Amino acid sequence: MHAGLIMSVILHVGLLAWALWAVHTTEKLDMPDTPPIDVAIITPSELTRLRQGDPDSKEMTAKAEEKPAEEISKKEAPKPKPVTAPEAPAAPPPPEPEAAKAEPPKPEPPPPEPPKPEPPKSDPIADKIAALPAPPEEKPGPTPEELKKLEEQKQAEEAARKAEEQKQAEEEKRKAEEKKKAEEKKKAEEKKKAEEKRKAEERRRKLAEEKRKAEEKKKLQFDPDRIAALLDKTPDKKGAPSQTNAPDPNATHKGPTAGTLDGRDTVLSAREQDLLTGMVRAQLKRCWQLPGGGGGSEIPVVTLRWRLNPDGSLNGTPQVQGGGTGPMGQIAVETAVRAVHQCAPFTLPPDKYDAWKELIWDFDPTRML
Repeated sequence: MHAGLIMSVILHVGLLAWALWAVHTTEKLDMPDTPPIDVAIITPSELTRLRQGDPDSKEMTAKAEEKPAEEISKKEAPKPKPVTAPEAPAAPPPPEPEAAKAEPPKPEPPPPEPPKPEPPKSDPIADKIAALPAPPEEKPGPTPEELKKLEEQKQAEEAARKAEEQKQAEEEKRKAEEKKKAEEKKKAEEKKKAEEKRKAEERRRKLAEEKRKAEEKKKLQFDPDRIAALLDKTPDKKGAPSQTNAPDPNATHKGPTAGTLDGRDTVLSAREQDLLTGMVRAQLKRCWQLPGGGGGSEIPVVTLRWRLNPDGSLNGTPQVQGGGTGPMGQIAVETAVRAVHQCAPFTLPPDKYDAWKELIWDFDPTRML
């Protein structure tokens, strides 16, 4: 019994020693490093395009199984199978001391080389996913303080913009008012110039009218001295004796009508009578204003008789000798009497007073105008 126990202990100790020696002498297996796999997040549309394939590709590739991107990213390279060490042969029985000394121990065979792990197969989908650009990093959103500052900045910009717009509107309004004032001032100046021009034209026309009237008056005005000189130089009076016949108070003498004169004390020649008639007609024409502004067949002829003083003033009231019947006749008489009063005093030659101290005149529009 003791012999069997001793043998068992010896065998176990030998087996343990051989195992320790085998562990120390065995070469260390080099495990290949697992290559890192890039993970990219793609959208479903991009994944669909990747699954459709490239129409320009010339090589046929096996269609990859549809797997979610997360499973592809989590896929690991296949691990090599662990190599099991060959079982050690059973320990031979202890040789006899004589045999051990006679034969040397045989060298142990080298352990077999472990099989090399196969390289992982390339995944085309993973390669295309890895080739995609990395998505931009999402920046964190603004904080409440930043949001408040942004809101205040936005409000300040809006207020500045409104202030600028209001300023521009006020500037445009001011320019429009200035333009309106300038136009009104220009119109006022033009109106003033036009008014001044009109007044100047009116003054010029008035002066021209006054000048024309003055010239006309000058033409119609007769110089009594010149008329008297002409009367003295009349050929009909040369060599004629002076007649100083006394007037007959009982005689009734009526001179010729239509502007002719009658002198009872002095005998005038035809030329002298024409000159005196022209002088009286010129003066009455300036004072006589026909009713209605013109003459015609409806204006009757009115005959007046009036006496004059030596200075040409009226001596009494003019007397109506003819006409004056009807409404128009009465108006014609009034205008004729008014003309005699306005023309007095008459300007006539004083030395021929006896010829014009009493006048009988026919106010006939057809002959006086």
